[in-house]
Amino acid sequence: MNTNTNLLAKTRRKITDISGEFAGLVNDRADKFIAFLSTNADNAFTRPWHRLEHGLRINRIRKYVADESTQFNFSELDQQKMFDTLLKALNKKQLNSKSVVIYDTEKQAILEIKGFSYHKVADGSLQFQFSERKTGTLRRKIHASSSSTGPTPTDSQQ
Repeated sequence: MNTNTNLLAKTRRKITDISGEFAGLVNDRADKFIAFLSTNADNAFTRPWHRLEHGLRINRIRKYVADESTQFNFSELDQQKMFDTLLKALNKKQLNSKSVVIYDTEKQAILEIKGFSYHKVADGSLQFQFSERKTGTLRRKIHASSSSTGPTPTDSQQ
């Protein structure tokens, strides 16, 4: 048995680290990188609503649904229906505007979603709905009476 241990000792090589200071440097970089990520994660929700990434918006919508459901005692099914309705509106880009979603950057929470409503159906469940407001530009109509080619009927009467 001694011959076997001597044989194993000869075949194994001792590995020595010749890099010296690099081992500590790599750990320092990793620590700095983790600190950088954690500070950016903490500051992520302090941005305005239209500057939040899609995943962060979903997170804030989940929080909004949880807050509303505790305030108004929604069932689990109603919570899921509310979240699905808002997620569908988000994916249709109806919640991209900061005028539709009132988001408080200090509280890091959604205060109100304009156009979102719900009401009880006869069976007691809630029905959620997001009505899209189409805001277009107002165009001026050019009237024939406002042209400068001749007198208008109101001018001749005076």
